[in-house]
Amino acid sequence: MDIKQYYGDISKKRAELEEAYESGEVYLTSLFHREKNSTAGQVSTATPENAARVLVDGTHKLSSEDEVAAYKKLLERNRTEIAKAEQLKKQQYIVVVDQKQSASELSAALSE
Repeated sequence: MDIKQYYGDISKKRAELEEAYESGEVYLTSLFHREKNSTAGQVSTATPENAARVLVDGTHKLSSEDEVAAYKKLLERNRTEIAKAEQLKKQQYIVVVDQKQSASELSAALSE
């Protein structure tokens, strides 16, 4: 493939993607590609520039609505699991002590 043609194809695809995805977030699904050793079926997001490159390279395709919905659901589930794990790490305990008991222990400690 001619280099000028390759980069021309990327520029053309980038312009199409920027027009279609005004948010700047393009959802892509990987395809099996023997030379690149890529795993098929993995959904990811990319900028229009990177999306154009991998689409022209043939390693990815634009994701369907179902794939995007499943990807967002997976992200939310992962986010929830991480939040729970972080919460468990930072678990705090509150100890309630009788005021008379704590005062007598403090005065005993100070007198020693």
